[in-house]
Amino acid sequence: MRKTVLVLGLALLFATSGFAADTIKLGGMLPLSGRAADLGITCKQGAELAVKEINAKGGVLGKKLELLMADSKANVQELVSLSKRYIQKDEVNFLFGVVSSAGSLAVSEVAKQEKVIFMDTVGSTDTLTKEKWNRYTFRSGTCNSQEANSLSLYAAKKYPKLTKFYNLGPDYEYGRTMWALFQAKTKEANPKAEFIGEQWPKLFIPDYTTYINAILAAKPDAVFCSLWGGDLVAFIKQAKPYGIFEKMKWIIATGGDITVAKALGGDMPTGMIVDQRYYFHWPESERNKAFVKAYMADYNDYPSAWAAEGYDGVYFLAEAVKKAGSLDTDKVIAALEGLTIDAPRGKATLRKEDHQLSSDFMVGETVFVKEYPFAIVGNTEVFTADRVLYSIEEWKKAQEGNK
Repeated sequence: MRKTVLVLGLALLFATSGFAADTIKLGGMLPLSGRAADLGITCKQGAELAVKEINAKGGVLGKKLELLMADSKANVQELVSLSKRYIQKDEVNFLFGVVSSAGSLAVSEVAKQEKVIFMDTVGSTDTLTKEKWNRYTFRSGTCNSQEANSLSLYAAKKYPKLTKFYNLGPDYEYGRTMWALFQAKTKEANPKAEFIGEQWPKLFIPDYTTYINAILAAKPDAVFCSLWGGDLVAFIKQAKPYGIFEKMKWIIATGGDITVAKALGGDMPTGMIVDQRYYFHWPESERNKAFVKAYMADYNDYPSAWAAEGYDGVYFLAEAVKKAGSLDTDKVIAALEGLTIDAPRGKATLRKEDHQLSSDFMVGETVFVKEYPFAIVGNTEVFTADRVLYSIEEWKKAQEGNK
């Protein structure tokens, strides 16, 4: 009897070990509830599509990808707990996801301590890959400098008479960094620029009346706004009856987000200067068309930028493991550094030095066209990474204070 139990126990152990050995685990953490849910859910869907495509072709090194996913609730403490659970209990090979910049910084610190690779998808603060850089963190999405600098250059070129700027941004890492970057680049492009006020609402507040009235009273030429997701939708709905979008120019980071455009429908103001980190209608490449078609087939919707960042993040990891020929952390890091993939957004490279995504970036203005029931981005201009992404020289200088 004891021999039978021993044999069964060993069989179970081998079966369990075999299952674990046959999968490559990604520990996903994204907000799947609350105002940030649209970002998290579509990023999750993009990642799931990539996993499906890769596994359909046999996986990587004979192993299938397995995407674990948990609701981070856009909460930093929750992200730290999830990261540690994934590593210590689920024994994931990679940490994956995150939407907020503050959360990305927290997860990156866990990755550094535990020596586990973290693929950040949406959290975009420059600090992650610059001042707080570590060798275990990579980013498949664009960063704040690409976004703020592109918006600034577009506004300065198209609307040189705008000189008085006001800020409306979320009161945390992302909003503060975006405003600082926008001010610096705008002053460089237009020495006459003035920055006459700033407002810092907390994330997910229900009422923006105080902020709307403050902006109207200040009478700026333009407002730089870095509210995002559900907060941006709520603000626009509350502000539109005041006629505020006709009284001044609006420059909105991630204002071209399709999830925002769909939520607002015909209420989306036109003529706002906006960006987004990926567009389903640009570039008009076969790779992008194939991605949009596959995403539409699975989810009956157009992919958001967040979906593309999740999708690309999985492909970067899969290609790196394939190139490394191993799941050894040091070998995968070496393979990720400088890796280029053919992404829906076009050629996408993880820079060797700082692990930041380098790719083209497009800015334009909100317009309605007959093909879609929601606003898209028109009157566009493309900015190459070398024009708007912080330089490797800047990165090297930042490392002097990075312990």
